[in-house]
Amino acid sequence: SQSGVGAYEAALVTDNDGFAVAWYDTRDGNAEIYLRLLDAMGHPSGPARRLTETPEASYEASLERLGDTFILAWYEQTMDGRQTAMLGAWNRDGSRKWSHAIAPGSRNPVIRTNGHAIAAAWIQAEPDGSENVWVGTWGGDGQEQRTRARVGAVSKTTWNLNLAQDGSDIWVVFDAATSTRANELFLGRVDATSVRLERLTRDDGATSKYPDLAIDDQGRAALTWYDMRDGNDEVYLLVGRTADLHGEIDTRARRITTTEGESIGAYVAWNAGHVGLAWSDKEPGAHEIYFESFDSSGMPLGSVRRLTRTDKWSLVPAIRPWRTGFALAWTEYQPASSQIHDGAGEIAFTLVE
Repeated sequence: SQSGVGAYEAALVTDNDGFAVAWYDTRDGNAEIYLRLLDAMGHPSGPARRLTETPEASYEASLERLGDTFILAWYEQTMDGRQTAMLGAWNRDGSRKWSHAIAPGSRNPVIRTNGHAIAAAWIQAEPDGSENVWVGTWGGDGQEQRTRARVGAVSKTTWNLNLAQDGSDIWVVFDAATSTRANELFLGRVDATSVRLERLTRDDGATSKYPDLAIDDQGRAALTWYDMRDGNDEVYLLVGRTADLHGEIDTRARRITTTEGESIGAYVAWNAGHVGLAWSDKEPGAHEIYFESFDSSGMPLGSVRRLTRTDKWSLVPAIRPWRTGFALAWTEYQPASSQIHDGAGEIAFTLVE
């Protein structure tokens, strides 16, 4: 990006011969969703296109491709804090095909596509003021398909969720502190007739946050998150089969980071039977992006690689499989000061083998 003001929270998807990246941008004086196409080397192959034009602020894009159409989910927020999760489709030239609200009082939507349909999960406020995770499906024409399903309760400290598909099953992971002493991980599995929800991490009073889940076409699963059980934010990874996503997984997961700085924002992807894991670590004094690859049993395939060396904070990596490696996009953030987490940002991209 070349926002010049603020570009944040990249979403990444592979394209026919390259990539597309979406983010929210404040260059127009209001947070709006932007999209840009990249070539196979990650160089821009078109302009940054503004997709939203509403008086509300538009945040946290989730991006997928369906055929030659780009599907996006995001949420809009009014000046008085009212939020609405949105879903829409755009052509490659940035022209909109359709868009609509998912539900009133909703936020933090995330989407996945499987070649013919869109699965979405979001957080929705209920009439009594509580919030729950919901799941729904749409066709490429924007028409809703099977009945929406309520997955489970979240707390006001639940800031994101992530989604994976395995055949017709939809898996959604999130953290919440609704029945536990601190935020713990929860997993919902939704099929055409039922919803199953279980807690994955121990109720140990230590925060477990921001899970990400990837399932490949062989039914292999990779789940990552950061956990404070050792007194510091550290990244954990569980690699196995979908059947392993059951019960308390604390002792079955591998601790990835051992640094004194906070290790946060971990995201995971499969490529040809191996796993790529990217996260942000503050060990050098400013957040930097790190990467490590693992085999299908969760064993490291090489050493940890530091991908960024900048004077900015490198945050929130998105990761996708690409050829024999992985593509990553993230935010390069310049704080306004050491005390105030408010400053300029731009979106960056790289390829790793």
